[in-house]
Amino acid sequence: MAHRYKLGKGETCSLLVEEESISPEHAVFIDCGDYLRIEDISKNGTYLVRHSVRRRLTKHVIEPLRNDDVLFFGYMDQAFDVHEIFSQIKAMRLPVGSQRVRCGVHGIIHMENKRCPLCPP
Repeated sequence: MAHRYKLGKGETCSLLVEEESISPEHAVFIDCGDYLRIEDISKNGTYLVRHSVRRRLTKHVIEPLRNDDVLFFGYMDQAFDVHEIFSQIKAMRLPVGSQRVRCGVHGIIHMENKRCPLCPP
């Protein structure tokens, strides 16, 4: 089963990007094991650069990504290399046999044996 990781400035996102033109939930990365797919769910767009050609992704259309692709989100000038995003997602993968749970108060997904990072100790 493919796992999904949201990018945005919202507190429920796995990949946080705090910038004015970034939506609270801007894009969804789908971890397919050895490659990623992406879905743009934003207002201000997600842009893919492949072979030096830049294009805006179609909203709510899931597309495969390549390791040498570059992404831009919203009106940001900062480029995001897909291979770096994939490395971050690999680091978030769960160990075999572990489970994730959702905090009933904040909606944050966390490891079963850990507490929600927003809940008081």
